[in-house]
Order: sequence, then structure tokens, then C-alpha cells
Amino acid sequence: HLPPEILEKHLYEVTQPRFALLKTNTHGFSSYERPGEMTGSAILGRPEGIKKYAEKVYLQICRQNLLYCELRGSPVKYLAGDGMEFLRLFHAALKEIAGREEKKDCNYQPIIRFVVITDRRDAADCGGENMDLIRKSVDLVIEARKDPQLRNFVVGLDLAGDELSRGLDRIKQLYEGAFAECLPITIHAGETQPAESIWNAAYRLHADRIGHGLSLVENQALAAHFRDRNICLELCPTSNMEVVGFRGPEESIGKTGNYDPYPLGELWELGLPLTLCTDNPGISRTTLTGEYLEASRLTPGGLSFWDALAMMKQAFSHAFLPAGEREGLIKHADAIIYQKMLDKFAEESAGKV
Repeated sequence: HLPPEILEKHLYEVTQPRFALLKTNTHGFSSYERPGEMTGSAILGRPEGIKKYAEKVYLQICRQNLLYCELRGSPVKYLAGDGMEFLRLFHAALKEIAGREEKKDCNYQPIIRFVVITDRRDAADCGGENMDLIRKSVDLVIEARKDPQLRNFVVGLDLAGDELSRGLDRIKQLYEGAFAECLPITIHAGETQPAESIWNAAYRLHADRIGHGLSLVENQALAAHFRDRNICLELCPTSNMEVVGFRGPEESIGKTGNYDPYPLGELWELGLPLTLCTDNPGISRTTLTGEYLEASRLTPGGLSFWDALAMMKQAFSHAFLPAGEREGLIKHADAIIYQKMLDKFAEESAGKV
């Protein structure tokens, strides 16, 4: 019930400028997370909040013309820790919204899936209550994948949180159940730490995808392994600028000239599978379209139309879906793009005549 200007101040303005927060703000990574810490778990702690959130996120997915979206969250931190009840309520709310009139706002009926987040900071708890959150989250994914209502909705496991947090051995131990069940896993690594963090994610935690992976350019052998094994990077330009800070375009070079260039272009030239994601659109106030514009802004010479399409296709190719379903989705997306290109060609040809 607070006025918008008060919400704006406490959610965002107190950490302005939201650029290179690890280096420019005394609270470091926590200053980036502040908007999320003040909203997510509290709002999703009550059933009515879940339904309202489902409505908002579904309509945002529609307005961005997304065919496929993997949402991420920490169900064991919602509804007083009843993760299964949260997933059931959230999934049911999305299905209900999809069947209502709001779908008229969708050019395409989106496929929505859910990835459960674990927080590496909880592993630094050395066996306390927070350690149980990781264990419960892994068990939740295993249980949900066996539930008739949820097995197609919950598609994988994510490890996020400040990379400076310790406890890799404890995380590996807690993830043993996920390894045994062959769960798809994505790991946030290499955003704020050297390539060793990415190596650990790939070789010790068996990551199928890597969130960020910016420092992969430091280890050419590991980069070649990722290229050859087709392990996809999930780059998030807006949050990368907020957390780490990179050199901006020419008009802002005076403010950012001492920072490294954004490594997307170098990673792309190495032939690495990569795509763009929003990380946390509520924290960074961005959209997927916004991420492609930001990526082009940060890349010398910009991104070409074909580069953008290829990166989008990488997202479909590495979706946490069964192979048959993923292949059908890619063909559907290809058909849409092909038709739009034919229509554009016809318009241009008619204009020339």
C-alpha cells in the first residue's frame, strides 16, 4: 500500500547507480539482490499472492511473444516451506490463466516450465538449518518429477547465489540425489569469479548449462570442452553490468573506460553455444528484448540480425525438455520465423514494384 515513489526509493534508489555494484557499493552482491530480498519470498508466502503473481508473469510472457519460458524460484522458501503445495498452486494458476480470456493477449500459446533454485550461500551454513533448504530443494525436484501433475512442469535444478560463498564439497554431497536421478542442472558460475568456478560447475557438479560463464575466456581448454560438448552459456547483460560492470559504448566510455569489454563477442567467436536470459527481470527491470538490445549495445559493431536469431535458437536447443518435445518446439519456431521472413520479403518486393 506504499506510494510508488517510496517503493522505488527502497527497492532501487538506495543502491544507485546500479552499475558494478561489487566494486562500487559497500554491500556488494547483496545490494544487487536487495529488490528481490524485499519482495519475492514475502509475496509468494500466501496463496493469493501466488495466483496474482501467476497472472502477472503469464501476461508478461505473452506480451514478450515468448514461445517457451523457464521460470526459476525457491519453493521451499514460500508458503511456510511447503514447496510441493506452492508448485501445485502455481502450476494450477498458470493453467487456469492460459484457459481464460487473457490468452487473447498471446500471439502464441507459451510453454512454461519451472526450475528449482538452490542457493550456494546456504551451503556455507555448515550443517545448520540453511543446509536443509538445499537438501529439501533437491528432494522437491525429485518428488515433483514423479508427481503426475508436476512431472512435465518442473524440469531441472539451479544453483545460484554469491560465488564467493564456500561449501562446494557440501553442495556436491547434497546434489548426489540429483545426479542419481539424472536431473538437468544449470549452475551460476564465472560471473564474478575466475574460470575455476566454471570448471567446478562442469566437472564437480555436472552442469548441463552455465549461468553467465563470463570468465570462460580465461581457460581456452575449458572453452573448447564446452564447445565440443555443446554446454550452453546463459548470458544476462543487464545484470552483468549491474553486478560486475563492463565497458559501455562510445558515448559512455568516460564512465566505463577502465572496465573490461563485455566478453559476449569473444565467446561467440570461439563458437561456444550461448544465449541471452533476463536473470531476474524484477531486480533488473528488463525484458528478453531488452537483453538483446543491451547485448548489441555492449558488443563492438553490435549484434547482427542473424547473430540474434542464432542465439535465440540456442535457447530452444538447450531447453530442459525431452528431445522429442524440444525438436517439435524448434520446428514450430523455425516455421514462424520462416513465414515472417517470407512476409517481409513479399512486402519489400511489392514496394519495389
